[in-house]
Amino acid sequence: MSTKRTRKGRPEGLAGLLPEAARALGFEEELRFARTMSAFGDLLREVAPHLAPVSHLVAIERSRLIVEARNPVAAQELHLRGAELARAFSERLGGERSIGVTVRIATPGSEQD
Repeated sequence: MSTKRTRKGRPEGLAGLLPEAARALGFEEELRFARTMSAFGDLLREVAPHLAPVSHLVAIERSRLIVEARNPVAAQELHLRGAELARAFSERLGGERSIGVTVRIATPGSEQD
């Protein structure tokens, strides 16, 4: 005798369940920021692919993107292109309104793996 269960309603993908589960577990803000970090990484890969492997978004404070760079050369370019990056990020799906970029150089042990 088989014990098949009948499905009620349409199957839901995992991506559709994550926001609800994150909210229930109190991780909604972390999930939102992870998506924001991903959107920033995608933006860097499009507009400055050489900066994507050596920099990443670490926070957003008072509408400013806080970006950490692994070396001074990357930090300088991020600083010089800050207005362009902030504007593009504000217009990007998954991005947030931002007024500028603050760049800091990563200290040993603080880099994202």
